[in-house]
Amino acid sequence: MKKILYSGCVLAIVGLLSACNDYLKEDSGDLLIPGKIEEYSPMLYAEGYPSSFNDDVAWFKLMTDDVEMGCLEIDSSDVEVVGRKIWDSFDALSGKEGKEAYSWRWNLGELLADNFWGKRYENILACNLVIDALPAMEYVEQDSGKYNYLAAQAYGLRAYHYWCLVNTYALPYAEANLDQPGVVIRTTPQIQITPRPRASIREVYKLINSDISLAEQYVNKSVVPGNKHLLTEPAILLLASRIALFQENWDEVVRTSEMCLAQNSNVFDLNGVDTAIMGIVSNSKGFSMMDGMLNPEIVFTFGNQSVYYEYLSDNASGHMYGLGFRTSCSEENSLIKSYEENDLRKKAYFIQDVPAKPAESLWEDDKPAEYQYYYPVKYRRVSGSTAEKPNDKLYHENWRSVEVMLNVAEAYTRKENTVTQKAIDLLNKLRSKRISNYVDLQMSDFNSGEDLLHFIWDERRRELCFEEAMRFWDLRRQGRPQIVHKWYNSWNTYEVYTLPATSANYVLRIPESELKYNTECMDNTRENITANK
Repeated sequence: MKKILYSGCVLAIVGLLSACNDYLKEDSGDLLIPGKIEEYSPMLYAEGYPSSFNDDVAWFKLMTDDVEMGCLEIDSSDVEVVGRKIWDSFDALSGKEGKEAYSWRWNLGELLADNFWGKRYENILACNLVIDALPAMEYVEQDSGKYNYLAAQAYGLRAYHYWCLVNTYALPYAEANLDQPGVVIRTTPQIQITPRPRASIREVYKLINSDISLAEQYVNKSVVPGNKHLLTEPAILLLASRIALFQENWDEVVRTSEMCLAQNSNVFDLNGVDTAIMGIVSNSKGFSMMDGMLNPEIVFTFGNQSVYYEYLSDNASGHMYGLGFRTSCSEENSLIKSYEENDLRKKAYFIQDVPAKPAESLWEDDKPAEYQYYYPVKYRRVSGSTAEKPNDKLYHENWRSVEVMLNVAEAYTRKENTVTQKAIDLLNKLRSKRISNYVDLQMSDFNSGEDLLHFIWDERRRELCFEEAMRFWDLRRQGRPQIVHKWYNSWNTYEVYTLPATSANYVLRIPESELKYNTECMDNTRENITANK
């Protein structure tokens, strides 16, 4: 007798994937996919949405110019205090994962790469199950809005997951790259053992564009719940705007962005927030920009994890992870120094540790007593013992209306190839809510469209820092510039790793778990970057 796959099983098929992330197990042939909307919806919510996305992309941040590793400014002669020996390495994870990402190692550690690749394909499988079942799905006429909404979510989510993959494991979108290998396309729910080659970047984007178009069409005919944890029409339009931006399809960026902003153009005013509570992470009363209930900019919130920014922790949660990595602040092209003096985001998005001072004891609560670091605190990380609601509103990734504003500001500028008032107006709307005593930008402040474009890119870096893997993805589409990282292997000695401009290491290798079983799948070439001491 065939068995019904209930939502409580959380995708029995996906359970088969735990041993192999690329769906290479044979179907037992005894599963009967359910046929009703109410049976598919919970399954999609559980497996199609990227619930672990925060953990999946945490290490991506180490590959960007937003992160640096810094000396802790402690007397090198103090090698042992109160019977405890100082670590002779600043690797925040006590393993090699941190250094591998930070130095752009050619393999980066297969576990990390596998996690992102495998999770996205697990999400895709859930979407495929729903999409495949849509033609025969059972529903009465009054439920057509629910049916259309289920379809909109499935197509929208699949577009997002493939967009993530192609922007991580393939060359950036560009006319010269379109026939280069993209990622493996899987659009059916069957678990196949037949080797499958990578589709071209052109083919992957053709699927992405088709899926996001269908998502937009279906959501227009949907009954959509007012829930920021689900893909609503503004969220789908935001995604469409992002997808078009990365293809430099300026007309489509304008169309989708203007439609999205017509529904949500909110900009949260930091001028109205008590600066005394900004940067507080150990108390539930501290301010969090990414509070989906508080911030009206947020159109979609997703993902959860136990310790966000595990590589960049300020030790508020009692972990030692943050000893080595911090928000870049010491180099000329640093993130922190890019903010103006009155920019409230410096306090709302980051916490600065105590200034350097003579240490009375080297260890205080399991961390060094003197340091000057900035750590990101856009996401509230509250200890369970002090939080009023310890599990509420924590660690979620968010899509915000301000991203759309920056998308379309860039599109106006690139489309006209000049300084445009429309772009200036959008920048002023955003920045006036972020900077105290703000003075509006004027067209005369910019010498050319190129000048304005780079300002928009800088503003994008300041506003969207440490959200998803956006800085890594943006660096790829903005020309893959050179990045220099210092790796400290003792208190006062370091190695210099340089990622060359247009480096092959802006593209990750295909995980071994895929290559092992999929013999038709071609790996990416990466270069070996050695230290310059």
